[in-house]
Amino acid sequence: MFMARAADKVTVTQTGSLAGQVAVVTGSGGAMGGAIAERLAAAGAHIVLNDRVPDRVDVHRAAVEAHGVQAVSVTASTSRPAGARIVIAAALDTWGRLDILVNTVGGIKGPVEIPVWEITDEQWDGTLAVSLTATFLCTREAARVMVRQRSGKIVNIASTSWAPPHSALHPHYAAAKAGVVAFTRAVALQLAAYDVNVNAVAPGATRRSAAVMGDDDAAAAPLPPLGRINDPADIAGAVAYLVSPDARNVSGQLITVAGGLNAAL
Repeated sequence: MFMARAADKVTVTQTGSLAGQVAVVTGSGGAMGGAIAERLAAAGAHIVLNDRVPDRVDVHRAAVEAHGVQAVSVTASTSRPAGARIVIAAALDTWGRLDILVNTVGGIKGPVEIPVWEITDEQWDGTLAVSLTATFLCTREAARVMVRQRSGKIVNIASTSWAPPHSALHPHYAAAKAGVVAFTRAVALQLAAYDVNVNAVAPGATRRSAAVMGDDDAAAAPLPPLGRINDPADIAGAVAYLVSPDARNVSGQLITVAGGLNAAL
């Protein structure tokens, strides 16, 4: 469902490095997606917020609009083709353009730690749907727009969980997030000719990350070399860089935000 208020159509005066741009942030009802949406709004971008649960984005929408930008909310599952189309269409219907897509949606279906011989078909299919297929579906819709515009920025949220030793905990999630990394690099090469940048961010342990780790779990995780677990704002900062003019010549890259762990990623 696409929810916009009459005030959303009103032109506002913006400042910041992203002033006048339009960004779609999937999964922005969660802590990480919400932090990303708020950070891009602070830089001046209008925001399409999305979650599959109605009203979950409300608190983040209020924070986004507090920056003096416009926002719309879309209730849809981006792991389905129709949902991805609705989310991207919201940007075009409201502002007539799409400059930024951040694919934040992800998660594990079933237990976080599970041996491969116990993963059910439903857990495998569900994990790949939300953690990989959703990224593909939204990227496909956004690419059609950005190729016509000959401009755009796409950032996919991967995870350090695709690499050893973390990958041993959840093979289905590791496979999905490894797919996100490979997909990012392939699409970056395809879209380079159209001046579209495509990159990925791989968070390590993050407080209140989407459906994977809660506050207690993150607090109990071994501390990385820098001595602190990620806050959602740490991921938002990396995304903000990748969609900023400062990263105009950065594409096909994976930025790992993990407090100094996984330095080889």
